[in-house]
Amino acid sequence: MKKLFLSTLLVTVMSFSMAQDHETYQVSLFAHAGAPLGDLKDLVGGSAIGTGFNALFNPKGKKSSSPVFVGLDFSYSTFGRDKQPSTTTAPPYKTSFNDYTISGAIRLFTSQREVGFTPFIDGQLGAKIFNTRTKIDKNLFHTLFNDDQPEVINTTNDVGLGYGIGAGFYTRKALNENGNRGVSFTLRTMYIWGDKASYVKRGSVNVDSDGFVTFETAYSNTNMVLVQLGIVIPQ
Repeated sequence: MKKLFLSTLLVTVMSFSMAQDHETYQVSLFAHAGAPLGDLKDLVGGSAIGTGFNALFNPKGKKSSSPVFVGLDFSYSTFGRDKQPSTTTAPPYKTSFNDYTISGAIRLFTSQREVGFTPFIDGQLGAKIFNTRTKIDKNLFHTLFNDDQPEVINTTNDVGLGYGIGAGFYTRKALNENGNRGVSFTLRTMYIWGDKASYVKRGSVNVDSDGFVTFETAYSNTNMVLVQLGIVIPQ
C-alpha cells in the first residue's frame, strides 16, 4: 500500500509538472537597423538605428500552452541628426529625426515543441509618431553652468496609423531546477507600413538671432523594414 501511494504521488507530481511546463509570458529586448522605403528614404536618408521591446502573454495563463501570445510592442528609430555650426547671429544647433511605433501585438508560434528552435510570425497594429526636434548644441560647460537659453527650441510631431507583419525565431529553453527558463537569443524581421506623415525636411532648419525657427516640411508614407537582434526573457 505504501509503494502504491508513493507511486501515485510521483505520477501526480510529474503530471502537474508537465502540465506547467509551458511559457506564460515573454519579454524581448531588441537593437535594430532599419531601412526607410519609398519617398521617406529619399527625404530622411537610407538607414536608421534604434531599440525596442515587447511584452507578450499566454492568454491561457498557467492552464495550458498556447500557439498564440498577445501583448504590446514598442520601437524607437532615429534617422540621425543635422548639425549647424554657430554664426554671428545664431548659436550652434542640431536637429534629430525620430520615429516611434507603439502597437498592440500578436505572435503565432509555428512550433509547439517544449524545448528547442522556435520560429514565430508577428503582427502589429498601432500608432506611428514621426518626430523632429531642434536643440541648441551646447557643450559640457554650457550644460553645467549656462545661461538661460532653452535647450530645446522646436519640436514637431505627426501621428498616424502603423501596422506590420514579420517573422523570427528563438531557442526555447527547458525549465531549470528553480522553475525558470534561460534567456535566449532572438532575431526578427518586421515590415511596417505607416500612414503619411509630415516632418521637417533635412537641411531646411534655420534659427535666427532671436531664436525664431523656420523650416520646410515634407509629407510621405513612413514605411520601414526593421531587422531586430536581441534577447527573449521567458517564464
